[in-house]
Amino acid sequence: MTLPPTGLTPEPGERGRASDDVETMLADTVNAWDDLLASVADVDMAAVGRKEGRTAARTLVVLGSWPEGRSLPAIRADALAGVTDAEPLDDIEDRVIEAHVDDPAAQILAALARARDEVAAWAASPHANDEALLPVGGPLGVVPLGTLVAATAYQCAVAARDLAPAGVVAPVALTRAGLSSLIDTVGAVAAQQRAAVALTAITPQVVIGVGARDGDWCTRRVPETQQGPAVNCDAGLLLDIAASRASAPAAYARGDLRARDLGGLFALVQVLAQAPGLPGTDGLRIALQAYAASTRVTAAAGQVGDALGGALGGAWRKWRGR
Repeated sequence: MTLPPTGLTPEPGERGRASDDVETMLADTVNAWDDLLASVADVDMAAVGRKEGRTAARTLVVLGSWPEGRSLPAIRADALAGVTDAEPLDDIEDRVIEAHVDDPAAQILAALARARDEVAAWAASPHANDEALLPVGGPLGVVPLGTLVAATAYQCAVAARDLAPAGVVAPVALTRAGLSSLIDTVGAVAAQQRAAVALTAITPQVVIGVGARDGDWCTRRVPETQQGPAVNCDAGLLLDIAASRASAPAAYARGDLRARDLGGLFALVQVLAQAPGLPGTDGLRIALQAYAASTRVTAAAGQVGDALGGALGGAWRKWRGR
């Protein structure tokens, strides 16, 4: 099959959701922040989440807006000035953690609220539509400002899921927004390499696809019958796989994850693994070997799924605090 397939072929100059429906994209992003804030309002900051014994304070502090961090106004200023270089996120987060991880809960929640308000203020500004397409540097390379802002919905969704052991329940709308932003960034990363790829995520919460070609990409709601590479599972599971919180082969073995068009998924894995800021992983190496040598479709699907999750989550793991 020629990639991307009909239905996921971008128009010249298209830049995903940032050029399709900025108002909806930013409204969904603000709502994602609202959902996170409501979900963690009463969380015990000393409670341990699911990520390597990390506390709620450690999980949330890096999402807030702090003087030691890189706020949205600073990112916007870079975009307006044409600056596409960015300080490594690890360095920024290390400063924030050192300065604020032991702050009182009220201060950490206030920093989250500031981050939310910065997104809301920009979304409501008369310049957001035009500025959304300005290129700016970040963990995923050079992407449109709107794409980078909307990607915070993914951060919010993963944070809420990480804090489930602390009693936090991620709303369905937050999970849906997080997955939509994740899929959109797949197109952004692929477009940087001018690759021709596609992916549809078929979930009970949302069916959304992305297609990239010649430096352009589109992200669209599509029917389950959309042709091309696809993964079929719960949206939360796909977020967990991308964040390395769940194993794709194990999910495949349980029947919780199904894959379609392994060749197309394999091509996408290769593109994502070669992207700037996305180092090659052992999962990719295993997938390459399995796909080339295995005659068992289920084994190949599991390994490709694992590598796909690793490649999707590579930059995000840096963004979300490794």
